[in-house]
Amino acid sequence: MKRIFFLGLLFICFTSMAQTSRKLIIIDDTTEQVVPFANILFSKTDYKGTSTDIDGVFYVPNSVNTITISYVGYETKVLQLEEITSHIIRLKPKVSELDEIVIDGENPAHRIIRKATANKKLNNPERLKSFTYESYDKIIINFGKQKEENDTMRAQIDSVMKGSYLFLTETIAKHKYLKPSFSEDSIIATRSSGFKNPKFAMLANNFQPFSFYDEYIELFETNYLNPISKGSTRKYKFRLKEDYLQGKDTIFVISFEPKANRNFEGLKGLLTINSNKYAVQSVDAKTFNSGKLDVTIQQKYRYVQNNYWFPEQLNFEINIGEDLGSVTYIGKSYLSKITPNAALSKKDFPFVSVTLPENAGLKNDTFWKLNRRDSLNYNEERTYVFIDSLGEKFKFDKITTILPSLLKLRLPLKYVDIDLSRIARYNKYEGTRLGLGIYTNDDIFKNVSIGGYAGYGFKDSAWKYGGEMLVDIPGKKDISISLKYVNDLRETGALSDHRFNHPFSQRNWIASQMDGVESYSIQTDMKLFRNLNWSLGFSNTDVNPLYDYEFLTGATSITNYTNSEFNIGIGYHTKENLVNNFGIISRLPNDAPIFNLYYSRGLKGTFDGDFDYNKFRFTLDHSFLTKGLGKTTYRLDLGYIDNTLPVGLLFTGEGSLDKQIPFVVRNYFQTVTPYEFLSDKYAHLFTVHNFGRLFNNKGYIQPDVLLHNNLGIGSLSNTSSHQLIEFSTKDELFLETGLELQNLIKLPYLNIGYLGFGVGGFYRYGYHHLEKSSDNFAFKFSMGFSFK
Repeated sequence: MKRIFFLGLLFICFTSMAQTSRKLIIIDDTTEQVVPFANILFSKTDYKGTSTDIDGVFYVPNSVNTITISYVGYETKVLQLEEITSHIIRLKPKVSELDEIVIDGENPAHRIIRKATANKKLNNPERLKSFTYESYDKIIINFGKQKEENDTMRAQIDSVMKGSYLFLTETIAKHKYLKPSFSEDSIIATRSSGFKNPKFAMLANNFQPFSFYDEYIELFETNYLNPISKGSTRKYKFRLKEDYLQGKDTIFVISFEPKANRNFEGLKGLLTINSNKYAVQSVDAKTFNSGKLDVTIQQKYRYVQNNYWFPEQLNFEINIGEDLGSVTYIGKSYLSKITPNAALSKKDFPFVSVTLPENAGLKNDTFWKLNRRDSLNYNEERTYVFIDSLGEKFKFDKITTILPSLLKLRLPLKYVDIDLSRIARYNKYEGTRLGLGIYTNDDIFKNVSIGGYAGYGFKDSAWKYGGEMLVDIPGKKDISISLKYVNDLRETGALSDHRFNHPFSQRNWIASQMDGVESYSIQTDMKLFRNLNWSLGFSNTDVNPLYDYEFLTGATSITNYTNSEFNIGIGYHTKENLVNNFGIISRLPNDAPIFNLYYSRGLKGTFDGDFDYNKFRFTLDHSFLTKGLGKTTYRLDLGYIDNTLPVGLLFTGEGSLDKQIPFVVRNYFQTVTPYEFLSDKYAHLFTVHNFGRLFNNKGYIQPDVLLHNNLGIGSLSNTSSHQLIEFSTKDELFLETGLELQNLIKLPYLNIGYLGFGVGGFYRYGYHHLEKSSDNFAFKFSMGFSFK
């Protein structure tokens, strides 16, 4: 009886809703695309009304007799509600439209933009102390629009798919935020076409800024100047297209686009500003002159609790490539149950900001029908039917088990993984090195991997090999323990800590001064605290310098030696954002400061260790934008050793000058040969400022102009201890400056972007200026990829 009563109550509620309001959709009469943010006026006396949402939908009370529909670029339409026979209303585009009237030389849009800019801090939802909300997200991937009617290949594909998209995914999640940077996206349910139990979740609002209030709108690592930023009226052309009353408030519709001959990354579109706090009520913006990648973002805000403006719909559309190879990504995010200034504390937030329960992908159809924003249309229903059948036939779910290994550069097979990073390498000492690494996977031991590798260098004609056991301890602390044996090479000056040495850096290609090492080590990595990563380890290493060298200690000359070392590493990410997809916890990149500290203690007498010492290395990496000038990236790098040690344990290798392999390498000196300087104490600062495209923003030649300034100073105690090798010291300040033109030449790549080839010139000066002027100059190349 209770169930019958409850169902009856629901029926009454839905019937009541149906009787009091009517759902209508506005579309463009020519393109049949929905028209978002159109103004709907119910009454001309009290100015009651509404506006369409991002899907062109609005609701009109049945008590209303007449509605007036208006929107920029369309003919105004007056309709009697009783005469509307379809839920779809078509608006005809205007053939032409005159600009607004400017009174006394003052652009009326500028006054509104300045007020909206002045109120950014007041209206920015991310400046709230805290908030929570729930979201329903939908992402669609499909082929781009067909440009040629006689495209037979595309026609054949469409006939097979019969309206199906390439991919469709839905996600329901709870979100919470606490100032300054605590956030959590807790996935409740996720569904993806082709997968029975997806191990991933895609949130539409992750593809664009959460609000339209930052000075720059970052889209795919490109920073676009916000039209409501200080001084934007000097760079953007604004037009007041329409203004109307909505209740007690005035709504201003303003178009914007970059001014002619203004060379900056800009947007174009429409802003709707509400006179209530001069807040953004909606925005429809598109990237301007963006090459192979076009991005459109749409945001709609709602006034909640009669006090705060907060997003309620966030949409994006990304078009990559052209013609048949083009792909379109469409994302829609609908926010509900918004609670500003919710009662939250730091303890309410886990280390990982995106959490995905094991059963999130197993919700049934009944759950989705009750919880999704709206019912699926024909194309979406067809996508699940068609792509799910393909997924079952071709075992798409296996991708979710293979991908975690591939992200670790391992190719999973039955029982074992192939280590792809060991197959081929190159450096100037070994030449080409080929090898193979094999590790057990979860098919044999859960959370335990045992394996080894072997490699052969064709230039030094020598084998290298090693073995490892890696144990992952399940839990929130993300603890792993590694036991390792290696009989391999190690470049002099290189630290064992992976924070400082990227395995695929071009700097590794020019490594030539090597130590042969036979090492036993144990290492543990963990996450004990938020934003902090820790590592602890111990190693015992026999070192054989593979170059002419003698180390003098007192009256004794040493060539080979044994080093026993305890080490601890600490990494701090000031705005760390961790996500868990496919069972792998990864860190999302950002420009916030990153601190790394590495300490090692030499243990003389422990397992025949020859040296006592304390060694420190500290780095700070940070990037920031300077409005109108570009982006600055820098690394501060400090090192200190308190004892005299062999060259293999000192600091060297900070140079990247090699005339045979002349590439720009970040965070290295460009005019210094690899082992020119030797230090036990040093301080380096590497800076690069990207001015952006100063010369030209159209065509194939669009170089980014980068200014490099690097400096360093250091010292070395007991220089006479190091025999048979040549080196210098940086007791005086070393200086170099360079100019780099990135993407000077661009070549189309796979119809989705461009491979860019650049050049750079660098010059060393000051105390370490060389006698021969040409030796101070270094000419280098750079490579990259861009969408424009």
